[in-house]
Amino acid sequence: MVTGCQNKTSTNVTPSGNNSTVSETVTSGKWSVSYFYDNDKDETSDYSGYAFEFRSDKTLTATRNSVTTSGSWNETTDDGLPRLVIMLNTTDEKLTELNDDWVIESKMDSQIKLKDDNPDRNEQLHFSKQ
Repeated sequence: MVTGCQNKTSTNVTPSGNNSTVSETVTSGKWSVSYFYDNDKDETSDYSGYAFEFRSDKTLTATRNSVTTSGSWNETTDDGLPRLVIMLNTTDEKLTELNDDWVIESKMDSQIKLKDDNPDRNEQLHFSKQ
């Protein structure tokens, strides 16, 4: 339950959707970036063709055109907010933009909506099940 956040934007987040945990949701199948907004523009097309696989052992892969990038993920709570932490091991500028502790706005069996809690960054990341 979220009760009063200090020095945060209106991040009154109680993830809506099904009753499963984010871990149960993301580990079922492959995901694609259906929306990525960074500060002042839609950058969704930068992730076209990627398949993201969140495994139950907390490893993560991002695959496009037979090239796989590995990393890790975790579900956590910080400042009273549920978060999905993504850490891809790469120097690819676009993929490193996904590395963050994203606030979980909502989750459903086929979609997870995430956002940055820093109002100066105005980033949103949505994953949809493939």
